[in-house]
Amino acid sequence: MSARSSAETELDLVPIMNLVTILIPFLLIASSFASLAVINSTLPAIGPAPEPSPETDLNLKVRIDGYGIHVQGDDARLEGGRVLGCRGACAGPESYDLAGLTSLLGELKAEHADAESVVLVPDGAVSYDVLVATMDATRADGDDVLFPQMVIAGGQ
Repeated sequence: MSARSSAETELDLVPIMNLVTILIPFLLIASSFASLAVINSTLPAIGPAPEPSPETDLNLKVRIDGYGIHVQGDDARLEGGRVLGCRGACAGPESYDLAGLTSLLGELKAEHADAESVVLVPDGAVSYDVLVATMDATRADGDDVLFPQMVIAGGQ
């Protein structure tokens, strides 16, 4: 055996330490750009429904299915419900009348300023993109807050 192979060599950790020194600030800076978007919603409670207050509750329901958006509530303009049909086939968020929904909800909010909640009832075939776009349309109209509290109920 040669003298070189039998002698112990030290492990050179300087390149690894240099790499870690460079990576830590880079990862800290990159993590500040990552963010998650969250839409607050609640699931319906199990048990008897609370008694609605006719003065403040609008009992607004927005049902989404393959034919369009159906809006129901305790307001004279929603007698029998309003249907906002799709443009063509109800395939994606762009085919639903979300601008019409926001406009209708804005009119309702102007008359019922105390109303805060809306119940979304999506059909089982409605895609996630359509549900999120509908949630966005019911929450805000530009800078105006419409119905910030939403409950997602099971479809029929």
